[in-house]
Amino acid sequence: MAAWKGDPTECHPAADVEDDTVGAFVSAIEQALLEDRVDFAVHSFKDLQTAVTTGLTVSAVPKRELAHDVLLTHEAARLDHLPPGFCVGTGSPRRSAQFRRLGVTTVPIRGNVQTRIDKMARDRLDGVVLAAAGLKRLGITHPHWIDLPTDRFVPSPAQGALAIQTRAEGEVAELVRTVDDADSHRLVEAERSFLTRIGAGCHTPVGALARIDAEIVTLHGQLFDDAGERMVEGIESGDDPQIVGVHLADRLVAMLRD
Repeated sequence: MAAWKGDPTECHPAADVEDDTVGAFVSAIEQALLEDRVDFAVHSFKDLQTAVTTGLTVSAVPKRELAHDVLLTHEAARLDHLPPGFCVGTGSPRRSAQFRRLGVTTVPIRGNVQTRIDKMARDRLDGVVLAAAGLKRLGITHPHWIDLPTDRFVPSPAQGALAIQTRAEGEVAELVRTVDDADSHRLVEAERSFLTRIGAGCHTPVGALARIDAEIVTLHGQLFDDAGERMVEGIESGDDPQIVGVHLADRLVAMLRD
């Protein structure tokens, strides 16, 4: 049985894309699946486009990792007392919009995780923003680490979750479903439903994070205008994750238009 997992590589309709090469790589993996050259693929779920590719399905979402973002700083700092002129590097429109609300300057950066960390010293940045899950999976530590609170810095929909993609039918799909975590799948379903309903593209600043309690899914969403200057947010709860995502998306889009 063959699996394909790799770094993303072109911009496509997914949330919080930070590298213009993501879509091409995802498309290449999906084509390999469709042509039976591999049996399944493991993606960072937030990098998958919202439109489902005909003939393919996400058969499993393993237990979700950390969903929040982390601010790594060049020197010790406190989130609520960042000095004037503090400059943060990020390739994410969402992260940039969230930090600009604190009066922080943001500059675009690209590259893999270690490259971005190295740019703090090379480009004289005060900090960089990265996903906690990515840092943990890579075993990366840093002396100055600030966990960003998700109530203020709502992460990208499906951040921290993996998507195991297979062909829609066959024994492989059934086998892969055995590693599915039902709660993680439902949470991501709500967040992706929210994203799909909004119709967010590569550069739409949008965040969504769901939690589950006694089968009730509660979704917190943030939506910015295209310039990242105006933000609306809200919370929706219910037992159907797709409906929760749709209702919250409709409400926030209406609020942003008012």
